[in-house]
Amino acid sequence: MTNQLTFLPGTLRAPKIPLERYLPLIPEGVATPWLDAHISPGGWVLDPFGASPRLLNELARSGYRVLAAVHNPVVSFANKILAQAPAAAELNAALAQLSAAKFRDTRLEPHIRALYQTHCQQCGQAVEAQAFLWEKDAPAPYARVYACPHCNDGGEYPTTEEDRNRAAQFSHNRLHHARALERVAPLNDPDRGFAEEALAVYPGRAVYVLTTLINRLDGLIIDTLQRQRMVALILNACDRGNTLWPHPTERERPRQLTIPPKYRENNLWLALEEALAMWTSTQAAIPVSHWPELPTENTGIVLYDGRFKDLAGELWEFPIEAIVSAIPRPNQAFWTLSALWSGWLWGADAADSFKSVLRRQRYGWRWHTVALHATFDSLQHNLAAGIPIFGLISEGDAGFISAALAAAQHSGLRFAGAAMRPEQEQARLLWYTDFDGKRSQSSEQRKQQISAQAREYLRQSGQPGNYLTIAAAGLLETAVSSDEVAPSEAYYTLQDTLQEAISYRGGFLHLDSDQTPESGYWWLTDESRAQTPLADRVEMSCVRILLKNPGSSQATIDAALCAEFTGLLTPSAEFVQCCLESYGESTPDHSVWSLRPQDTPAARRQDLEEMADLLERLGLRLGARFQHLDEDPLCYQWRFNDDTVHTFYLTVSALMGKIIQAKNLPKPGVILLPGGRANLVAFKIAHNPALRNTLQNDGWQFLKYRHLRFLDTNPAITLENLAEQFELDPLTYTEPQIRLF
Repeated sequence: MTNQLTFLPGTLRAPKIPLERYLPLIPEGVATPWLDAHISPGGWVLDPFGASPRLLNELARSGYRVLAAVHNPVVSFANKILAQAPAAAELNAALAQLSAAKFRDTRLEPHIRALYQTHCQQCGQAVEAQAFLWEKDAPAPYARVYACPHCNDGGEYPTTEEDRNRAAQFSHNRLHHARALERVAPLNDPDRGFAEEALAVYPGRAVYVLTTLINRLDGLIIDTLQRQRMVALILNACDRGNTLWPHPTERERPRQLTIPPKYRENNLWLALEEALAMWTSTQAAIPVSHWPELPTENTGIVLYDGRFKDLAGELWEFPIEAIVSAIPRPNQAFWTLSALWSGWLWGADAADSFKSVLRRQRYGWRWHTVALHATFDSLQHNLAAGIPIFGLISEGDAGFISAALAAAQHSGLRFAGAAMRPEQEQARLLWYTDFDGKRSQSSEQRKQQISAQAREYLRQSGQPGNYLTIAAAGLLETAVSSDEVAPSEAYYTLQDTLQEAISYRGGFLHLDSDQTPESGYWWLTDESRAQTPLADRVEMSCVRILLKNPGSSQATIDAALCAEFTGLLTPSAEFVQCCLESYGESTPDHSVWSLRPQDTPAARRQDLEEMADLLERLGLRLGARFQHLDEDPLCYQWRFNDDTVHTFYLTVSALMGKIIQAKNLPKPGVILLPGGRANLVAFKIAHNPALRNTLQNDGWQFLKYRHLRFLDTNPAITLENLAEQFELDPLTYTEPQIRLF
């Protein structure tokens, strides 16, 4: 395979800023190392999608000047707040001023807190609920969640009649409902009905609280910076106030504006307080300006508030050196809510350029291919040739990655590399802004190329793969000509060809399948030229790193393995973790890893000698002749007078391919291995159905060193119960705990 790109793992972190459940989950430390290797410090970087505020801030803080087209006003605002890096004292002061704002004859804070008041189930004291729990379409909440400061009781309890009555009083509050609509789409606005549909995901109490907060904000006489800080806090309440918070917590990354069967109605004053820590920063501020104003320093962010295609024509002579972008995934929920929030926080005029998203309820991959194509085509035709485009994809499934590839290749961008970790839904794609020269393929040629590329990937992998990776391997260097189909058809043209190419007729076997292409694993009908299984090669490399570089961090080990196994051969983070837990030991805080003393070469040589002695002793007890085969010093046999033969293969590793694929050795047999290897072997079996089928069909068994030691001391062992005794300590798989590094 060609066009291999090193996967940069970066640092995976839990979401910490408001709205991050909608934003691309791009690990930190991915884009900067790539940029450092491609352009000089202070160079201009373009982000044509502007979908990730974290990414823009990382690039600017790393010493680059960043120009980003950001069509979503909420994302643009998040960029500004992150760049301002507000201190805790500044945000606390903003909240305190908002809290002290007058509301009738009281302050705003106690008025809003009182709306969430309930009484403790145990001591009867008044407490503030953290949330109320609702069933979809119910007239009142069925439970409340609180922590009582008086008796320290807390948890989830059924609502009282008082709770239900308080919630019901907001269900017919048309005044605040009308105010919320008016700020987005005035009465005669053609988008008014769509705004009403979007507003339906907000409970009446949340609408009341949000409109009250915004009305009080509008009445304050404060400077621009202080207003922005208050808006940042309220923005978190805007998100916490909707019903897209399922209970119990499931996937908290909504893509559709669909109310779950049960949901949390969150306390919105607590949401303001929660936002304090989420926005607080100890870093220095970054200069932010709006196009065409440019930073005077060698770092900073320039925002273009609009679509990139409207900016592209002005960039022909602009000194862009690289393009780095988190490629956005369609998200009807976020884009629709952003239109609401824009109107609420900045008025109908501010929302006007973006509220067209209210009209669209579904975003299919065909639509997304067209949208991505518009941007990629603008890059191709408005920037100088040879500029690298580093595309970062999170939540990447076959549809998303196919849409991105189809859009870019239909635009004529030259593909230059890819790397993926499908289990993390992370992909890195690299193109250049010059013609790829692949537009003359016929449909049949394209099918043959996809099939050949996918088969070559599996040969190099040496083991079955999932559909996403195999499809990506087939599509990477395949183009659909703009002369052949329109952008709206490019996605389905490639998908149809892909399913024809990756089939039994194309040389593939579908294993562990429920018949959908995305299920199970795919393997070759002819595996004769396949290499040593990738899992075995990664295992050997991991051991070498532990042996030669004791005290390495997990991030360092993972990066080294990704640098060795590039592109679509990138090992999964789960498998790397499994290898480390099998061979390594870490410090209590898991900061560094070293090879376990019992896994040093000298210690394992002693183990092999001990196991051979135990096998011989046990075999003689059972009446067998003991011998080892000349072909392999780790292969031993018991031979009985009735010509029964038991074959044992001793190993200190989990390299299954080395044993079951070995030639000129009797098969099957019993594989004798250290107990520390059991989980690693079980992982390989669980993720490699071809290996699993071979082991099962040929009757291979596993025996751990510790169990052989037990059998040696067990006087009840007989030839008749030997098979039963072998099965008393089976392989079991325990999923490793992936650490965020």
